[in-house]
Amino acid sequence: MPQFDMILLTPQEAQGANVIEHKAGAPVHEGGGDETYRCGGCKTKLLINVSHRDAHGVVIKCGKCAKINTEPHHHHH
Repeated sequence: MPQFDMILLTPQEAQGANVIEHKAGAPVHEGGGDETYRCGGCKTKLLINVSHRDAHGVVIKCGKCAKINTEPHHHHH
């Protein structure tokens, strides 16, 4: 089960993105794969056991530390 720390975005970088509001205490999405994505700031698990397709391109605002995260893979195309 690979775990990834997500990449932090500034509010300016996230402008125009569809930002998903995470609520502290529960992941945004769970199930469908074997990858877990953690907040790049506080390491809260935002996506648990998802497929890479589920995480691709998402932008999530952490409900615990309010940092804006995006998945790390899209920088490696």
